[in-house]
Amino acid sequence: MERTRNGLILTVWASCFMGMALSRAVGRISLSLTPLGDGLGYSLPLFLVFRFTKRGGFWKSVGIRKEGLSPGFLWLFVLFLLFSFLIAFYGKAVALVLGEDPAEEMFRRMKEELPTWYFVYFAFASFLPVALVEEVTFRGFILRELLPMGPMRAIFLSSLMHSLSHLWYAELGVPGLTMFGSAFLFFLWMGMVYAKTGNLIAPIFMHGLNNFSLSLRFFLGEGAVEVLFLFLLFLSWLSLLYLLFFRGKGPREEGRKEEGFRAREEGLKRMMERLDSFRKEGKISEEEWKRLKGVYKTRLEELEREKSGK
Repeated sequence: MERTRNGLILTVWASCFMGMALSRAVGRISLSLTPLGDGLGYSLPLFLVFRFTKRGGFWKSVGIRKEGLSPGFLWLFVLFLLFSFLIAFYGKAVALVLGEDPAEEMFRRMKEELPTWYFVYFAFASFLPVALVEEVTFRGFILRELLPMGPMRAIFLSSLMHSLSHLWYAELGVPGLTMFGSAFLFFLWMGMVYAKTGNLIAPIFMHGLNNFSLSLRFFLGEGAVEVLFLFLLFLSWLSLLYLLFFRGKGPREEGRKEEGFRAREEGLKRMMERLDSFRKEGKISEEEWKRLKGVYKTRLEELEREKSGK
């Protein structure tokens, strides 16, 4: 059973490598074909995730739903205070060691080599397909499937897998390799929001906005990006104040406490359903079915105790 789950995760992960390689290969043939390359490349992992989750309702299964929407944005902005500092500190440390900022070097190259229309396209592509498909793949599917092993391990592993899928960073040489670190921190942030709330809309929004800032900077300059950052920082402080002083006084607070456990609970139940189907198809023995059934029942009981004690 565990091997089957791991096989699905690795298959989806491999499809991301293949999809991103296809996207860049088409774009290299002709830059004007970039939208086609992105469409083909990002369709591959999205198709597999749909294929593996459609029985449970695709959109709801991956976390694109109204349940947990408000807590999702609340925790997105609260954690912004922590991760914006960590990412900025990491970037400054890398620039100090290397003598240059890899992100600045990447932007300089793009500005010199790419036409204006590309940045117009990228402003839209930042959200669809890039943010949507990557979040559905790495949070909505891979992280969700890994959650039964525990949230921290699952978030760490899925973030590492997502970072490593950005192989094109290596094109910048040694400085580009350091960009895996900032990407990893960003994906940790997105993973924590998803694991806490079970909702994917807030991570899609922030992922898209992060990419969109590249086009914003190209057209309006660094000052526009700074204004956006200050606005997000303002929302983050408001969210923190709300969390500290007001959250918990509304009539729906009791229901909100359950949001952080939703993804883990759904993952365990889905594994038990697969286990039953494998038993009916004769893929596992009765003894193995009983053993694994007991394991997942125990994990569900532990989750219920954790929820009660939260």
